[in-house]
Amino acid sequence: MAPFWQNAIHWLDEGRRGVVGVMVDPALKVLSQSGLRCEQTNFRKDLSVFVCTAYITEHLEEIQNFVAEGGGLLIGGHAWHWANTHAGYLPLPPPSTPLRCPCDYRCRT
Repeated sequence: MAPFWQNAIHWLDEGRRGVVGVMVDPALKVLSQSGLRCEQTNFRKDLSVFVCTAYITEHLEEIQNFVAEGGGLLIGGHAWHWANTHAGYLPLPPPSTPLRCPCDYRCRT
């Protein structure tokens, strides 16, 4: 699985070769093998990519601005509770339907 995460980080970095800020210690070990400079840190504006959990509650507006200005963001989490309470429900629209993100970007499934 490590090559997938390394490729994702390089894609999000877009060749800037900047600092990858990683909130979660287990992710730091895998991402440090990417060849990019990875540091365990909370959000900072000087990062090229920020890796965090889906449950972060601090710096939300700053993170949205960071992404809007071209910073990379990798969010990890799980949806076991949602999946458990919505059995049989298709969580995503058909692939041709764009999703609206909070930053007003178009996300595609």
